[in-house]
This record gives sequence, C-alpha cells and structure tokens, in this order.
Amino acid sequence: MTRMDASTLQLIMMHYLPPISQRAIDHLKALEKELHAGDGLFYRYRHTDDFGEPETTFLICAFWYVAALACTGRMEEAMAYFENLRGYGNHLGLLSEDVKASDGSMWGNFPQAYSHVGLLNAASRISRKLDKPNFLG
Repeated sequence: MTRMDASTLQLIMMHYLPPISQRAIDHLKALEKELHAGDGLFYRYRHTDDFGEPETTFLICAFWYVAALACTGRMEEAMAYFENLRGYGNHLGLLSEDVKASDGSMWGNFPQAYSHVGLLNAASRISRKLDKPNFLG
C-alpha cells in the first residue's frame, strides 16, 4: 500500500483481520512505521492533500492505535501509550482534535468529542483484555 491510513486500524478492532493473525500483526507494524509519531501519537495519513502534508497527529487515531495494540496482545504498550495520551488534555482533562507531535500543543477543534470517544473506547478495550486475557478483541 503506498498511502497508509490510520482508519484501517479498524480492520483489527472489528475483526476483519483477526487480531492474533499474522496479517493483523504485519498490518499494524506497517502502520506504525509510517504513521506513528512516538509516545502513542498517530497521524491519520502522511500524504499531501489539499491542505499540504499533515502537521498534526489526530487523537482519535492515537486511541485507535492503543485499542489495536490491546487487540493484538501488546498490553504493556497499549497501557503506557494510553496513559501518555491522557496527558495531552488540559487541566480539566479535555482533549483537542489534534496534537502537534513536536511540542504537544493542542490543535483543531476543542474540546473534541471524537477524541473523548476514542479515549473511552480504548479504555474499554484495555479493560476487557485485562479482565479476560484470552478475549480475542
């Protein structure tokens, strides 16, 4: 694939790619190679669009990444990145739409419901995996 897109993390979380399959593991690694900005931050895509090359990471994609890590059994990473991502909120815990990876500043819409939904879904996925370690999702 020449243009990776973080939305394809959903393939793992929705079991279109079985989470413990080699295809899911390889897909996750390919996405990480191109879109992971470190500390759990994740770009939606990196190719140039009508606005140029993306300058900021998309928080819901970061939480999708955390959930995909949990699905594939990479729990320590999932939990560490989840805790780190929580730190991008303001003093009330509210999250923006985007985070600039180079300085951690909030960008985009604020507060952003999608980011908060992503946080809740990632927390739920981690919790289910901790409660039922053999759970395949």
